[in-house]
Amino acid sequence: MKKIKTITLLSLLIIGLLLTNTNSFAENELDNIEVLTISVNSMYNKGNLDTNKEKHKKLGEIELNRVLSKEDYIKDVNNFKSFYIHEQGYLGGYTKEQLNSDIDKLLQNPTGNTVGDLNLQLSKIISNMNDGHTTAMSFLGTEQFPFIIKIIGDEFYIINTTEKYKDLLYSKIVSIEGAKSSEILKIVCKYISAENETGRKDLLHHGYMLYTDLLKKENIIKGDKVHLQILQNGKIVDKIVDTIKTDNIGIYKSYYDNESYNQIMYDTSELKWDAYTNWGKEQFTENKPFYFYKSNRNLVIKYNYSSDINKDNVLKDMITKMQNEIQAKDIDNIILDIRYNGGGMDYHTKQLEFAIMQYQLLNPKINIKVLTGEEIYSAGIRMIDSVKRNLENVQMIGTNTAGASNYNMSAGNIVYLGKSRLFIYTSGEMRRYDYNFKDVIHSSNLNKGDGSTWYPDMFIENQIQDYAIGNDRVMNYALRNN
Repeated sequence: MKKIKTITLLSLLIIGLLLTNTNSFAENELDNIEVLTISVNSMYNKGNLDTNKEKHKKLGEIELNRVLSKEDYIKDVNNFKSFYIHEQGYLGGYTKEQLNSDIDKLLQNPTGNTVGDLNLQLSKIISNMNDGHTTAMSFLGTEQFPFIIKIIGDEFYIINTTEKYKDLLYSKIVSIEGAKSSEILKIVCKYISAENETGRKDLLHHGYMLYTDLLKKENIIKGDKVHLQILQNGKIVDKIVDTIKTDNIGIYKSYYDNESYNQIMYDTSELKWDAYTNWGKEQFTENKPFYFYKSNRNLVIKYNYSSDINKDNVLKDMITKMQNEIQAKDIDNIILDIRYNGGGMDYHTKQLEFAIMQYQLLNPKINIKVLTGEEIYSAGIRMIDSVKRNLENVQMIGTNTAGASNYNMSAGNIVYLGKSRLFIYTSGEMRRYDYNFKDVIHSSNLNKGDGSTWYPDMFIENQIQDYAIGNDRVMNYALRNN
């Protein structure tokens, strides 16, 4: 996907560089690998290597329609059973015995399964972890819808389309093949691992609901033509749409001449995202990881990603520029917009938090308004907890978060299953907040509810009409003179 607006998807899925510790790759290495664990931490460790000299070679593809032999299916399922339990840092309300029992059930029907079948089977098992960091390849499918679904409440709306179906943009989907959105949600949410309902819907928006595969598995959709009922101008109309067949995505080797460094990666940029025409209006943010501006006596900080992307996007440089251009005495409010922050690095969020703290130390009357949304996760969630505790006059405005409010996981290692060539994401360490402590001073506990999500002080949700006309009612409320 082209836009930075999808960076939350990228950070949740880490679809970039997946590294191994092996020193060499044979021509047929993918064929020879039965199972592999990949450290996500090593993806950032290239030492002093000149990335301009990095080379790539295609090793194979992920073929979702490929039928696995009985032997290969059994090998991948058994390797998942052996390796996943050792890598996954959190089982939610599940037990090891339940996990093993569900995996063993797959072995009762080992024939006739495609790679895509196995991907969905493992996804349904993983969903019991209640942890958004762990997932099968929920962002892949064999056929895409010619539109992208935005879930608002329990309703489906069309937020983006191909050129052919632009007339459907911003319409409400009443039903897909006769099934209402609320009925579909009950089914497809069983394939998503997330801390809460908000997180499941967001992951569906960025994952399985881009494709028809899961709905076909559940017998909601039958073929490559899909019957919709659409609400347009107050009337329900019938529409038949054609799906878009996707290409297999490649698995590549990245390496440097005369260096021991090697890595494998898969490239989702090969999918047909360019076919969609409305990327610019899906989110209320510019195509940048972070930036700032001044509006009257408000300092607005748009913090979309908790990591420096490249030499042109360094948070430290932005903070220096911001402090040089905008003085504490000249503002009444700092609006910290993290609605699209799906995570990154904790040390990165701390830099920005400290900069905001410096403003408030110089002008204690400054109010901090944190804009929250359904895409906030991982390091973005930890930032809310820290800001709420450590700064004064903090108000949360927006919607509930995908991440939990009383605990947080981090990205763990990846399990590569060699026969299907599927990459399975696990989570790492767990951090708990307020385990036995109530934040009496700043009352952050009032925003935590049952601990599964952050609840804003003022709940405001943009509706489909707002996306259509570019009206950000959440930001508008924060910019009011109060």
